Amino acid sequence: MVSVVVPTRNESDNVGPLVERLRTALGEMPGEIVFVDDSDDDTPEVIAALADDDIRLVHRTAGHRDGGLGGAVAAGFAAAQAPWVVVMDGDLQHPPETVPDLLTAGRNETAQAVVASRYLDRGRVDGLGGLFRRFASRATGLAAKVLFPRRLRTVTDPMSGFFAIRRDAIRPDELRPDGYKILLEVLVRNRVERIAEVPYTFQPRAAGDSKASLREGLRYGRHLAGLRVATLRHPRSSTGRILGFALAGAAGTAVNSAALWALGEVAGLPYLVAAFLAVQVAIIWNFLVVDNLVMPPGERTRGHRFGRFLLLNNTLTPVHLGLLFALVQLGGLHYLGANVLAIVVVFLLRYVVTTSWVYGTPNDLMNTVRRTAQVRLLLALALTAVAFPALLTAGWTGIDTRGDTVPLIIPLAAAVALVAGRLRPADHEPNVHDRQTDGLIATACMVAAAALLIFSDATAAAALFYLGGAAILLVGTRTAARLRWVLLLLPIAAVSSESVRNTVDNALGSIIQTLGQPGGPVNSADGLSINDLLLQRGQLPGLALFGALACLVISAVVISGFSRSALVRIVAATVTVIAVTIGAVLAVLLVGRLFGPEAFRIAQKPIFIDLALAATITIFIARWSPMKSGNSAMFLPRARFALLTLGTVAVALSAGGTL
Repeated sequence: MVSVVVPTRNESDNVGPLVERLRTALGEMPGEIVFVDDSDDDTPEVIAALADDDIRLVHRTAGHRDGGLGGAVAAGFAAAQAPWVVVMDGDLQHPPETVPDLLTAGRNETAQAVVASRYLDRGRVDGLGGLFRRFASRATGLAAKVLFPRRLRTVTDPMSGFFAIRRDAIRPDELRPDGYKILLEVLVRNRVERIAEVPYTFQPRAAGDSKASLREGLRYGRHLAGLRVATLRHPRSSTGRILGFALAGAAGTAVNSAALWALGEVAGLPYLVAAFLAVQVAIIWNFLVVDNLVMPPGERTRGHRFGRFLLLNNTLTPVHLGLLFALVQLGGLHYLGANVLAIVVVFLLRYVVTTSWVYGTPNDLMNTVRRTAQVRLLLALALTAVAFPALLTAGWTGIDTRGDTVPLIIPLAAAVALVAGRLRPADHEPNVHDRQTDGLIATACMVAAAALLIFSDATAAAALFYLGGAAILLVGTRTAARLRWVLLLLPIAAVSSESVRNTVDNALGSIIQTLGQPGGPVNSADGLSINDLLLQRGQLPGLALFGALACLVISAVVISGFSRSALVRIVAATVTVIAVTIGAVLAVLLVGRLFGPEAFRIAQKPIFIDLALAATITIFIARWSPMKSGNSAMFLPRARFALLTLGTVAVALSAGGTL
């Protein structure tokens, strides 16, 4: 079936012959003729007299003829009912006999649109009277192809008013018709990709006057310029979007640099503090440009898009600051120049984050995230490694000396086990996910990470807070409800109290000395010694044991709630972890006693005991995590959970001298 849309204005003498020839051309093909009439003469009455099941009239009265001929065609699109819509003039310069050729070409070439061309193969322009009109037709078509070379690369006659198009390729709400060249409007604004052409001869006018005039020419020029400007907004191709994002980023870089100069040079703030504030200014600027000119709005509200844009782009702020710090302190660059380099390096990450998690389609995005939550968590780990490269060096060095980063293995192992076991919520679990709460908690984590990075040397603690916030922001589904609990493990690793370390180490030393009597290891202020081999106090796993037990307690309560089951699990796990710790220390001493100093030097590395503890708590939490039928897990109300988590973070940060 086909709908033939015919815009008319004062064409009463041509309507009858047009209908007769169209019916003959279509033959047995089912179809309809939709006249969209802007006439001031008797054309509507003539059409009404011909009205039948296959003829409909849409009459636009004076004062309601917006867009001229193009507006009339747009109204015809809205009224058409067939899968294919053919647009042709009512003055018989477009031969009705060509309509079947247009439809055949569309079906054979699986095209979305088929253009009847006066300039293809056997096409002719007999109906263009005079050299000037022929020149004007060519010039206007060339101007359109110059301004839209990719979109019109397969079109020889972009000014044609005779074409067929699939109705599902038309998006009427995107059309802004103005004048008589509606084909260009449709092809450009609707991004029609598959276009075919058939040749035809443009016929002399049968009756009536031509609508072409100098006024229409000027109107076309204005419309062409406006169309070019409009299509630069919200490009659909990935190349166009990344180019637009890059141009917005270049302008944002200038804004960022100006703000950094004002805050650093004029206000005298420390350059990292100034850089952090300048990034916030640039993020706001970039959102205004990107949201209005580059990215399609999608289904989210502007406020929602801005909130996600601000939070997600700030997940990369520590990466930016880390690179800036390295370029200034290690590379010796001035902070203004180093800031530009850091922006360039982080650009691609910001583009990926913005396109995927701010302007992505919500339903598709949520399904993708559910399928690849593990990938999102790995991305959070990768971003943390990039933001805090010193952790790798410090971790490697700390293997021998139990540096600050080595005990992090314990809470990270607990976090991985807890998240892996509860990554997908069970069907009967209540939906405790709330994006605003996630944003609040993640923002607190980011601020804590930035504060620790800027105002202290607690890199490990800063990295953990950053990792928690980044993971919640990147995952962004109900999985985030699982991750909230993991945040409670972060302060455990961040607080390294000397009194806790000494108390647990002394207790371990006393127990091991008692178990080893007679002739076993001796506990002293320096550590545990046996056969002149000394396991120094700093290499005892007191802090790691404390962290492991705390992680087990938190995980048991998260999984089983405040119940007898949780208490039994805590007691059993505590006894096991203490036994493993004591056994690991005894094993280190036994290796030294049996195999000598060289073997003892290797065995006493703190990493081995920490790995044993990590493996133990991972096994426990992994076994606890699967939700059993009828097992009621604890779910704190959202607001209370937010207060609990933020309060715990505040306590950890306020523990003076312990971070």
